[in-house]
Amino acid sequence: MKRLLVAIAVVGSACAIEPPVPMGVVLITLDTTRADRLSPYGFGDAHMPALDRLAREGVVFDQATTVAPLTLPAHASLLTGLLPPHHRVRDNASAPLGNDHVTLAEVLAARGYRTAAFVGSAVLDPDRGLRQGFQEYGGISRDTSNPLAPVGRGLQRPAGAVMDDAVRWLATVDHAPFLLWTHLYDPHRPYEAPEPFASRHDPYVAEIVYADSQIGRVLDALDRRHLLDRVVVIVAADHGESLGDHRERDHGVFLYESVLRVPLILRAPGVHPARVATVVRLTDVMPTILDLLGLPVPPLDGISLLATLNGQPADRDAYAESLYPRRHGWAPLFSLRSDRFKFIDAPRPELYDLHLDPFEERNILEQRQELAAALRTRLRSLEQPQPATGARVPVDAELHARLAALGYVAGGAPEIHPGDPHLPDPKACTGVFESGRCK
Repeated sequence: MKRLLVAIAVVGSACAIEPPVPMGVVLITLDTTRADRLSPYGFGDAHMPALDRLAREGVVFDQATTVAPLTLPAHASLLTGLLPPHHRVRDNASAPLGNDHVTLAEVLAARGYRTAAFVGSAVLDPDRGLRQGFQEYGGISRDTSNPLAPVGRGLQRPAGAVMDDAVRWLATVDHAPFLLWTHLYDPHRPYEAPEPFASRHDPYVAEIVYADSQIGRVLDALDRRHLLDRVVVIVAADHGESLGDHRERDHGVFLYESVLRVPLILRAPGVHPARVATVVRLTDVMPTILDLLGLPVPPLDGISLLATLNGQPADRDAYAESLYPRRHGWAPLFSLRSDRFKFIDAPRPELYDLHLDPFEERNILEQRQELAAALRTRLRSLEQPQPATGARVPVDAELHARLAALGYVAGGAPEIHPGDPHLPDPKACTGVFESGRCK
């Protein structure tokens, strides 16, 4: 069947075309990057030429949302098309992604694609389960005799080092179909961008601008090899950063838009430049890539975005969760967004109209109780884990030490108690993260 793709721009119209099948995929993930700090999303205090080019030549999704404000669960969803309750990676310290789940890399490797990944954080080390299907996986080289090595010496590496590996590997691709995934950890705290970026911008934005410069290196490498117009390039973030919004300094606890709304930009052969206002999810990335490559899309929680680009209406519920509060002894949080409305399941539940209240300052749950109840019912049907069908690898003490050194609370895997009224609501616990107690 002929596949027709139309990119719907903000103004005007586009004609239907049959897109050529790309020969490869470049997936770039930015850690801890909120959409509203990127120039393609209206941020005017910094120049980001690589991201601006991709946005100018591709599709910008204005309302992309993640599944969790944590790196490992979000990337597991990105690479499997499944929600955290279904792939069962629900915390950075969860057991690794099980081998009973099929990743994007496994699908493509089975079809003869060359596959490589280069990551910038120990949170995504090869032993965390995402290596499945990658023939080369460049993680973090650690001094195994010192698992508590300081950040920057064994737990993360800068974007320049990650992209050195990526550019080197691209030089070996020749004309074989390929998948390249690069993960840039730099926007994650501590913010320590190199010069000249550090002295030109505030610390967080400086890290993003530095990451943009490294994305430019990969685009230049593709241009030099005459590959850029033959491949799919996708840039996404795993989650955002609160930056003090709702009294959260960083991320991991709350499910507000500061951490859930993420950048998602797609450039692909035959796809016309556009901006898409429809709500889309990180789980939609894998099926979209398979659809662009002309490959069958298996049953997943995500769906291909090509139908949206063809102008077909799509009603997507956007699920998100944070079990990380459980490590403090607080209630876990779950949320469901349906178009303009977003419900947060907590001991003190919340409902927001994001069109009228994008900063989530007015809880309208009392005024819209029937809507809140309907969203809660749909949410509760999603948040319970599915039983494992493959062997699960236990989490060791070294992993807990690595996560603690990166600033995450360690301890056993969090239990799940949706809406448990006996656990403190994290909203009542802001300001006590150091002690882990509510007062």
